[in-house]
Order: sequence, then C-alpha cells, then structure tokens
Amino acid sequence: MKCMHRILCLLLACLMLTACNTTAPDSSGAALDTQQKVDQIKQLGESPDDNYRTYYEVFVYSFCDSDGDGIGDIPGLVSKLDYLQNLGIRGLWLMPIHPSSSYHKYNVEDYYAIDPAYGTMEDFETLIAECEKRDIHVIIDLVLNHTASEHPWFKEAVSYLQNLPAGAEPNVEECKYLDYYFFSREAGAGARPVEGTEWFYEGMFDFTMPDVNFASEELWEEYRQIMEFWIGKGVAGFRLDAAKEFYSGNAAKNIEVLNRIQQTATAIKPDCYLVAEVWENFGQISEYYKSGITSIFNFAFGNVDGKITNVIRAAGNPGTVATYATALEKADKAYLASNPDYIDAPFLSNHDVGRIAGFANRDPLKIKMAGAMNVLMSGSCFIYYGEELGMPGSGNDPSKRAPMLWNEARDNGTTNPPPECELPAEYPLGSLEIQEKDDLSVYNYYRQAIALRNALPVISHGRTTCETALNIGCVSAQRKTWNEEACIILMNINPEAATADLSAYADWTLAATLSADGNPITLDGTTLNLSAYGIAVLLPAAQ
Repeated sequence: MKCMHRILCLLLACLMLTACNTTAPDSSGAALDTQQKVDQIKQLGESPDDNYRTYYEVFVYSFCDSDGDGIGDIPGLVSKLDYLQNLGIRGLWLMPIHPSSSYHKYNVEDYYAIDPAYGTMEDFETLIAECEKRDIHVIIDLVLNHTASEHPWFKEAVSYLQNLPAGAEPNVEECKYLDYYFFSREAGAGARPVEGTEWFYEGMFDFTMPDVNFASEELWEEYRQIMEFWIGKGVAGFRLDAAKEFYSGNAAKNIEVLNRIQQTATAIKPDCYLVAEVWENFGQISEYYKSGITSIFNFAFGNVDGKITNVIRAAGNPGTVATYATALEKADKAYLASNPDYIDAPFLSNHDVGRIAGFANRDPLKIKMAGAMNVLMSGSCFIYYGEELGMPGSGNDPSKRAPMLWNEARDNGTTNPPPECELPAEYPLGSLEIQEKDDLSVYNYYRQAIALRNALPVISHGRTTCETALNIGCVSAQRKTWNEEACIILMNINPEAATADLSAYADWTLAATLSADGNPITLDGTTLNLSAYGIAVLLPAAQ
C-alpha cells in the first residue's frame, strides 16, 4: 500500500508541476511565490530516514550569538533550527566544539567537554533533542590527527621528559602518554623542540598541534571511548579532520587508519556516519575509498579548481559543459568500485577555502547554478553556512569564517568577526533579512533546490550516468536510477535560453523545474524550453 500511495502522490505532483512548473502563475494568474513552489515540490515525496542527507556546515563561533558576548554559541544555534528546517536541512556538521586555546578549536584540549565560550554540555544535549524533533542529524568534528599541546596527555608526556635524568632513556611503562606522540632526539619533518630538553616532537601543522602515533593501542582505546561518549550523547557520526595527514605522504597507512576508524565507529553504532577530509584529486579519493570509509568529501568537484567551478566558469561553452555529466558518471563508477557502500559527499566550499560566490564572480545566476549542481549530486551534499545567501569570503582562514549575515544592521544574534577576519567590503546580494522577501534571491532558490532533492530520493541515492541523447550543446543531461525509480536532470549551463528535444522521451513527464532568472521553463509538445541556467527534472510517467 505504501508503494501504491507513493506512486499516486508522484503522479498527482507531476501533473500539477507539469501544468504550472515552479515559475508559472496559479489559477488566479498571480505568480507563485517561493513557499508555494516549495510546497508543490514537496508533494513529489520525501527522503527516507538514512545517511543520505543535506548537511549544513556550521562554525559555531560565527553563526549566532545568544548572550551578547560577540561569540556564537550552541544556544544561538538552537534558536536558528527552525530557519535550518525551513531551508530543508536534514543534517548539521559542527566544526570543533571542544575546549581549545584557538578561535577555530582544531587543537583540542579536552575531547569530553564543550568549550565554555560555546556553552555547556546541557546546551549540547538540548541541541541534540531539538534536532531530533526536526529529523536533523548532528555530526561533530573529530580531530584525531593531533591534540592540543595543552592536552593533559601531551602535557604529562612533556613533563616526564623534562624530569628525565640526564642520560636516562624514557620508559613507556612509566608514562604511557609517551607512546601517544612522536618524540625523538632528532629533528625530523615537522619537529618542534620540547622546552628544556634535547627532545623534539612532531607537529606538522603547528607547534600547538602535536601529531599522534596511531601505532599506539592505548591511543586507539582512548579514541574508541571518545567516539562512544559522543555517540551516547546522540551524535549521528563524525567528520574526520585531516585524514590524509595521519601519516603524511603515506596513503597506504592512512587507508589502514581510516579502515580501523570505520570499524571502531560502526562497532559502537552500526549506522554511524563518517565523512573524511581527504584533500586530494579524483584518483586519490578513489583509492582512499578502499578503506571502507562511508564518505569522503568530493574535492574533485568542489573548491575553486573542482569540476563544478570549472564548468560554471565556462558556462556557454558546449565542449566544457558536455563533460559535466560524463565526469559524474566516471566518479560514481570509480568510487563504487572501491567501496560498494560509499555515500558521496559533494560540496562547493568550506571553512578552508574561498566561498562559491567568489568562484562564480559574484554572479547570482552562476551562484544559483553552482548551488543546484551541488545539491542535486548523489550522496550527502554539504552546504557551508551563508552559502545559501551567496555570502562572499576569501583571504586568510578567519576571513573565510566571517559572521553569518542575518540582517543589515548586523545585530540580533550576529557575531563579532573572529580574530584577524577581514570582512568583505560589501555583501552585494544582501542579508537574509533582504533575501527572504525576494522570490528571486539566492536564498529562495536554495530552498527550492533543497526541497527538490529531499522530495525525490532518487536524486540523492541514485547511480549516475550521462544521458547521452540529451547531453547536447550547453544542456547537461544525467540519469539517476535507484531501486525501481529513475529521473533525468537537464541543466542549461548557459547564460542564454536553450531547448531540448524530448520526442524520444514520450514515456517521461516534466516533474519539476528550477528557474534561476525567474523565466518559465515549459514543455511545448516535445520541445523543452529551458531558461538561462534553468533546470528540469523528468520522471517516468508510470513512476
């Protein structure tokens, strides 16, 4: 009965959306507003409760300040959960929330606590409870590659070495924490001196971030207990920082570590969701998937030099546009061959790179197109906070993590900039306060794109192939299949309108559209008329 109900809902939604699509007027002749469009899209269906989700990356420091101290906090994040739910978000990735001497908190001093600037453990428990009410999964940054130099493990090891008698050899049985790190009398790569001794420790990133020794079984037990603690608090999984630096320059060893992390996490929680940061090219990402890790951020498609940005910058060039769908197919096949259970993790930008607004030259139509290309990829897509507003941000790391632009006055929860952050000279697309009132804003476009992703599980779950017969000119065409469902997504990656001949697709129906410029996307007989940067989704008529 559930299957029949879903088919009937799809047929009804397709009929309604084909008749008026997302830009056409309603029966009174008035243009549909964003909420009406989103409501129509939602009639297509809904996503299952699994690990294929639309995630939103939050830097708590810069998101929402609840107590007026200028620093974002967990209660402030809780106050914005309705905003995220309305946007269509079904998962949160929190950058590090543990006590730390740095503003970014990637040098963790206590894995079992919340940084006081962000709130209390009770605040975190409230966040988890409120997210559960909204079917939003929470994953937290798990920084395993290194600890803080102020972490008790490291401090005790350093103290032991500083008090070691001259000429004596260190004994792990006397101080087990010596084995948690790399200590040596020789200054190798990333070596940092242990003050007052002849010893060095390895800290590849920074002197405040001593690298750990994954050969230590005692350390593995510590990490197992940390994962168990946070899973017990209700987190759905973890984002694994700097996974290619566990053993810098040694992919084989890194893959071994990722495999063990995956096994450790799923032994605690079988459906624990792990997504690893492996800042590498397509071939290396494919290799890392042999670890069995659930997800790896798809740097081959994200960032300034990724496939999406390259195609967007070449919008209107048929030769480049045609490669997008084939690249999706190639990546899916390669990752699937390495890990049959992989879940892709596409993204456009994050806290380490410039924002997509800059990559797209601040062109709102290109920003929308890039956003949809990311959101409509298979897997668990990730959206960086403020991306849905087209917020700019580049330069040093703090400048990529600027305050969320809630309103023009920059009050009512807007945080102070993090240290050394240079705010953009202007925000050409405006704050949320401005954009939520404009049906053609980047924000309202994101709402529609995410609603479409959430309504059709075949989009997030589907295996992707190039639809060669329609992948013509500047119209990129991909087919997705999942179980007995299928869809075809056509994207006019072009500042000019285009058409697609659907005469060979009589058994398909126009189910939904996304218009970047507000012009209608229509089906005239067998001719699909796509506006500039327009997107159309086809479903089998019998589906």
